[in-house]
Amino acid sequence: MGYDEKIFKAKANIKARRLWLVFAILLTANYGTDTANGAYSVSNYIIFVILCWLPFVCGDILLKRTGKDNDRYRLAFVIGYGIFYVFLLCTTTSPIAFTYILPIISLIVIFKDEKFMIYCAVANMLSLIASIAFHIFVLGQNTAADHKNYQLQIACLLLCYIGYIMSVRHLTESDAALTESIKSDLNRVVTTVEQVKTACNTIMDGITVVRELASENKHGSDVVVEGMNKLTGNNKQLQSHTASSQEMTTDISSQVENVAAMINDMVSLTTESGKHAKVSSEDLEGLAQTAKTMSELSTEVESILTTFRDEFEMVKNETGTIDNISNQTNLLALNASIEAARAGEAGKGFAVVAEQIRTLSTETRNSSGQISEALSRLDEISGKMTSSIEETLRLIQLTLEKVMQTGENVEKITKDSHKLGSHIREIDTAMQEVEASNQQLVDNMEKVSDIVETMTSCIGASDAISRKMLSKYDESATNINNIETVIQSLMHELGVGGFMGLDDIRPGMKAKVILTDVQTGNEFHCEVKAVGENSLKLVSGGLSVDSSRPCNLYVTVGNVMYCWKDLTITDDLVITVNTQPEILNRRKYPRMDLSNNCTIKLKGTDTTFKGTLDNISANGFAFLTKDPYFVDHKGAKVTISIEDFALADHSVLEGYVIRCSNNEGTYIVGCQMPEDNYYIQTYVNEQLRAHS
Repeated sequence: MGYDEKIFKAKANIKARRLWLVFAILLTANYGTDTANGAYSVSNYIIFVILCWLPFVCGDILLKRTGKDNDRYRLAFVIGYGIFYVFLLCTTTSPIAFTYILPIISLIVIFKDEKFMIYCAVANMLSLIASIAFHIFVLGQNTAADHKNYQLQIACLLLCYIGYIMSVRHLTESDAALTESIKSDLNRVVTTVEQVKTACNTIMDGITVVRELASENKHGSDVVVEGMNKLTGNNKQLQSHTASSQEMTTDISSQVENVAAMINDMVSLTTESGKHAKVSSEDLEGLAQTAKTMSELSTEVESILTTFRDEFEMVKNETGTIDNISNQTNLLALNASIEAARAGEAGKGFAVVAEQIRTLSTETRNSSGQISEALSRLDEISGKMTSSIEETLRLIQLTLEKVMQTGENVEKITKDSHKLGSHIREIDTAMQEVEASNQQLVDNMEKVSDIVETMTSCIGASDAISRKMLSKYDESATNINNIETVIQSLMHELGVGGFMGLDDIRPGMKAKVILTDVQTGNEFHCEVKAVGENSLKLVSGGLSVDSSRPCNLYVTVGNVMYCWKDLTITDDLVITVNTQPEILNRRKYPRMDLSNNCTIKLKGTDTTFKGTLDNISANGFAFLTKDPYFVDHKGAKVTISIEDFALADHSVLEGYVIRCSNNEGTYIVGCQMPEDNYYIQTYVNEQLRAHS
């Protein structure tokens, strides 16, 4: 039961009222009996009843109107009873009437107020002194016995008050010491609980890492076992193929012998071909010499033709001379005819001669024209002949060049043939060595067959060991699940006990709000912005409400989730929390292997790393990197961008590092996401079902 100051104040007031009521009844009855016996008058009794019960009724009214935990009731109790007590002291003759205040004093102790007790003591002593003065000066009770009674009354009340005040002081000091002790113990309890909470989270982190490693190792063992099974079958096939290869190697050895013989023949043939190539080279040299001679003869012909052209020019010139002579002869004939005509009859003979000369001249001219025409044709033919001869000479020159080049190529072929012969001889030697190696290979293959048989038996033993390891992994996983269940139950009890609650929520944590007054589209992912004493404010994750709405709240705190149901969210996204949360362990999700390239960035900085995604699940992922940074930075917050991821809208993920292992320079970094991702969960499940 928790401590509530108001409840205990109310209990103290109720106890004081009950005691006041009992004393009022007893004293009313006792005073009434004394009045009936004539000790007091009726008027005194009436005043007594009024002074006794009126303050009591007023006190009841005060309790009903202001509440049972009202501090002013003790003042009403002391003052009301004090009035009645003073009247009683002044009207009674009993020397022990002063003791009627002692039960009241003892009851005042329950208020544990030293100052209040001192005030009551002062007031009581003054009222007692006043009653003594009343007895002495008004009633005349001034005897030695009376004075002794007065001294006894003052001493008794004074000692009682001193004792009560010391008791209250002692109780207050002891309560303070006890409170401090309780606070100290409570602080230790709270510290212990915080340590338990931290230890639980640490254990949960460790279990998560162990579970992931066990899952990955189991997956690796499954792959190893599957590979072993395949390897065992492959080794059997290898043994069979090795035996077959042994037979084939024997055949190859015999074939290599045949090839060696054939290569020997090829060497001899290549040598002979080299000789033929040499002869061809010599023939080509003769051909080149002949072509050279043809070139010289062509030059000589060209010279002769040049001379012919010169002579031909001379003929043409002579023909021109003949033509001039013909013209002169023709002129002489004309002159002779003229002279014969002038001579008359005497010149007739000369006229005949002149006629003959003219005829001869005409024929000469005709012959000269024919010669000239013939020479023109000869000149044309000579030009064509000259150009043909020039073209022939050019072609002969080209042929000579090609023939000389061919001679060089043939010479090179001859040299290459010599080299080929040398290389073939080397091949022959190498083939002979291969033949010897093949023979050795046959022997080695027999040994390999024996080794493979031994390997097969070893692999069978490894397969059995791997299966045992799998069973141990299964047992470890079972134990981890049991530990996780116990821790989950412990954390649930811590939550129910009030040790886990709103105080653990921090700004920036991921929150999920489910509106309970709608059926679909009611789930929203938000972030905690601020945490108050009994409330928290969210940052909108697409959530918008125009009025107060009923909802359930889930906040991810490390490996667990705090769940509050039947809450109300206001339009400014504030949720009031007055209850303890349910503590739920974050669910375990299957992981899927991936090998996408990714970029890792430290949150809040510009530092980036290159890596490869190793696996992914709905609440975590692992990546491979060559950078050792994460070995000493567990808890670092990172953001990864996955290249070519099937879920493009979820290719950028946040997480914090929970493990880092070194695999020969490649670091495997495991991260947990701040909240579960339903879309990745669905995608992984679908992919695993498709490949199962």
